[in-house]
Amino acid sequence: MDSTVNKVHYKVLMVGPDLSLHGGIVSVVHGYLDGGLPEACDAFKYLGTGVGHSKLGKSFAFSRALAHYAMTMPSYDIVHLHISARGSYRRKSIMARIAHKAGKRVILHDHDGEFKKAFEESDDAYRRDVRETFGIADRVVVLSEEWRDYFAENVCDPGKIDVVYNGVKVPAKACSPCSHQDVLFLGRLDARKSPDVLLRASREVLKRFPETKVVFGGDGEVEKNKRLAEALGIADRCEFCGWVTGDEREALFEHAAVYCLPSKNEGMPMSVLEAMARGIPTIATSVGGIPQVIRDGVNGYLMPVDDESKLSGLLCTLMGSEDLRLSIGRAGRSTISGRFNVKRNVDAIVQLYKELVD
Repeated sequence: MDSTVNKVHYKVLMVGPDLSLHGGIVSVVHGYLDGGLPEACDAFKYLGTGVGHSKLGKSFAFSRALAHYAMTMPSYDIVHLHISARGSYRRKSIMARIAHKAGKRVILHDHDGEFKKAFEESDDAYRRDVRETFGIADRVVVLSEEWRDYFAENVCDPGKIDVVYNGVKVPAKACSPCSHQDVLFLGRLDARKSPDVLLRASREVLKRFPETKVVFGGDGEVEKNKRLAEALGIADRCEFCGWVTGDEREALFEHAAVYCLPSKNEGMPMSVLEAMARGIPTIATSVGGIPQVIRDGVNGYLMPVDDESKLSGLLCTLMGSEDLRLSIGRAGRSTISGRFNVKRNVDAIVQLYKELVD
């Protein structure tokens, strides 16, 4: 652990998804665990809320996790709950209320890029419950200034909201985007992440650059997107790798010329931070916390949601210039190293704990 991390003389129970699962929250938590957060506390425990592959299975897994939580929680001073919308919110709201009733300090840490959508599309009872739950929290953590403003206007007292950016480990050596041709997408293949937008935008790119492939690393609606690639006549230039981790994931980064994430909603996507940390020029939509990371045309490129034409043009511009890919990639890597590295992320959480208990 870095010796500059200030020790907190209190005990922290952190709750979130089971660490065997996929997704951004799990990546964030692994960053905390590897980045020295447990060592910065007198006691630290991470509790996963279980694994279930059906509605009944998830309910059973959560019931077991809740029983464990009820036995464990009294030994801790701070309960730090990672939360998203709908099902995750329902589960964590129960835990938040139990901890609050027990006199614990409660942190609700929201990661969901679709929180606004879920909140505004739900009924009054759901919205009232959300406000009550966030109202009992001692602190509310969001991923960007945009989300801070939304929560302050719609959900809870602005005085309890903290913006804590996600952070990633910056590899010692950058990748080499100027010497490769692949366009890379990582994440769940679903409507929110918009892999279909990338597929449609790729038609012109693949015509102009015969060595280019579009590579998808993620689970979800894989077959649906394969069928779309077939319909677009580009299936032979698209690779669907399923969910990738470890060395396989690193190999995809290493062979990428451009990283692209055309999501409709986001918090602060870890894959964007990871790609930029590796020096890969990145294109993403101007949603959630992404504009806090990417300065359009400086260290990456921003595009409007669902704008296939804009995305196609940006991809062609980057694929057509090795020098541009190199300069944009270097600028992105510098940004992550300076503002979105995991040490800075851990330090911000430690400071939050200190403020809660001082």
